[in-house]
Amino acid sequence: MVYDIIDFIRNKHFDELKEYSPYIRQATLFKLITEQLPLKVTDNDYIAGWYGYENGCDITLTEKRNFEHVSILNDEQRQRLRHLYGALKIEIDFNRAHTCVDYETIVQNGLEYYMKRVDAALCESPDDDCLLAMKIALNAVCQFSERFAATVYEKIKDAKEPEQKKRLEKIHTALCRVPKSGARNFLEAVQSVWIMHLLIPIAEMSWASISIGRIDQYLYPFYKKHIEDGGTKEEVKEILKNLFVLLDSYGDGACAMNIGGMDADGRDMINDLSRLLIEVEKEMSLRAPIFAVRITPDIPEDVFDSLIDFNLFKIGQPTFYGEIPCREAMSYRGVTESDAVGYSVNSCMGLFAVGREFADMWGIKFNSHLPLELAINKGNPLNAKIELELKTVPEDIESFEHLLQKYNEYLCETVAIAGETYEQVALEQEANTPDPLLSALTDGCIQNRRDRSNGATYNTVTVETMGLINTCDALSAIKELVFEKGKYTLNDFIVAAKDNFDGHEKLLHDISKCEKYGTNEPQTNALCNRVCDMVSRACKAINHDNRLFLPSLHTLIVNMWYGDHLYATLDGRKKGEPVNKNANPSSALQKIEHTSVMLSAAALEQYKFSGGQPIDLYFDAAWFKDKALRDKVKALIRTYVQQGGLQLQVNSADIELLEKAHAEPEKYPFVIVRIGGYSARFGDLSFDERRAFIETAKRTERLV
Repeated sequence: MVYDIIDFIRNKHFDELKEYSPYIRQATLFKLITEQLPLKVTDNDYIAGWYGYENGCDITLTEKRNFEHVSILNDEQRQRLRHLYGALKIEIDFNRAHTCVDYETIVQNGLEYYMKRVDAALCESPDDDCLLAMKIALNAVCQFSERFAATVYEKIKDAKEPEQKKRLEKIHTALCRVPKSGARNFLEAVQSVWIMHLLIPIAEMSWASISIGRIDQYLYPFYKKHIEDGGTKEEVKEILKNLFVLLDSYGDGACAMNIGGMDADGRDMINDLSRLLIEVEKEMSLRAPIFAVRITPDIPEDVFDSLIDFNLFKIGQPTFYGEIPCREAMSYRGVTESDAVGYSVNSCMGLFAVGREFADMWGIKFNSHLPLELAINKGNPLNAKIELELKTVPEDIESFEHLLQKYNEYLCETVAIAGETYEQVALEQEANTPDPLLSALTDGCIQNRRDRSNGATYNTVTVETMGLINTCDALSAIKELVFEKGKYTLNDFIVAAKDNFDGHEKLLHDISKCEKYGTNEPQTNALCNRVCDMVSRACKAINHDNRLFLPSLHTLIVNMWYGDHLYATLDGRKKGEPVNKNANPSSALQKIEHTSVMLSAAALEQYKFSGGQPIDLYFDAAWFKDKALRDKVKALIRTYVQQGGLQLQVNSADIELLEKAHAEPEKYPFVIVRIGGYSARFGDLSFDERRAFIETAKRTERLV
């Protein structure tokens, strides 16, 4: 209902809002929403957090009224944007949310810390709309918390049970203080986190991947004090359970909760609160939050053992991150040493400089196959007429090395064009729909008097390399069949792909027999790593100032949507079939064997892909039947991160149960699966998505 109320309030106050500048307008719209958003307190609350319209309330719009649009892209640039997507399958867009604010600063110092910074900047620039809007937004958060406190106070009046009244009084006291001021106890700290987590997506107008960072670290001092003052672990668990329920009830499920990691000296940071959070996760078994466990060389064995649990794996939990490779990835992208040490896993894929970065995690969906088409087809796509004026000189390909050289040249040029176009898209977003709240909370924006889209200390843009593994498989097949065996020509591949391989069954069969990524064949691994290095260098070459372009092999289940819109590719994939998912093999690999997939992925220099490079592995229930097998799973995970693996996502579910839930999803609302970046209720997936999930599970190595 959040999105409905945004449009509803916009329409209701349209005539007032249209008179303001975009910065003041967005801040005022946010303020109006916080003033009118329905609030609710239940008998079982340990923190306040329920909001939104009840089912059946009518806030239907007769029409959506839009403010006057400020155009930054000229007609030529807008036509290029359409051409890139429509003909070349390179999608460029500004994507909101996908963020993690500095909760440690908020719970310790409150929003007063940011208010003082804004006020100091206003002393120098008293008429700056960006700063004035930030002040409006920050004050609106404080007033919202006060309004929630008043709602709780009314509930206290009706409370009949002494314990319930006492609990509500604690919530009321917390809301009267946080998040404006720093928290004094564990309840206030958690309440502060939830109020911010609740309001940031409303300000962003998107719930996509709003994460809460290293919660076991920034809440630990409050937990420790609670225990030292005579409080109990059970009291903390009730508060955390309430938080988990709220996190699962709002948003897209891709809310990362970091567990563990290392400090600046390399010490593992698992603590008693980390262990308690794991207990809560096991007891609650919810699709959200994502449990992002950071695997260090010294992670306590009892903690690691507790995570190799069928009841966790069957809901796609946890996600395992290699702590050392992740830090190396942060350093490689060019952040400071302190930001690399203090990074957080953000949402389902990204690594994030907390409070100092705005990450557009789907800014560019790059067609990884396009440079190969241009290379072998003298600068022309296989299925479209190119309208870009490319500087790369078309040449007849004389060898496989020559092909890789031309692939790299076209790759660098098309990535640069995509990056340049994104810059204009981001400027247009800032000119029309800035977010004063998130900007106030993101370092760099106050100093630069800019929106978070351009003014953050780090503005990162993820370049999603859609179908990159398919492209590597295509190169492998061309290398073998054209340049080594001489069975076919490049033109044979071109004609077959244009024909969607209809009538070219012999070539299709021969392609299927070629080495593919995912089998841990050394030459194929080396080729894939070489291509990934090209991608990394192409992205790094266009970094400038505070703008960083981060390559990624993360797709979620967008690989299905993207493949549905993509023509046939030179690896034998037909039009409409999915491209590869994440850093996993393509669907052409008929058997997914855990060790080979992990070693193939580990052969890639993953630190160069800090935009995200997960692999997905399926373990059936038999893997958990005794300690020896569970230890084998643990050893696989440990080996993967030791060899440079950034991210490992897991699933474990009964295929027979999945088949039943696929046939009658309404009867199995409890079935939860990992869909590529976060967990979701199986019945909420589309028919094709459910079918694809089952087929992948069937292809994966199983114990019988």
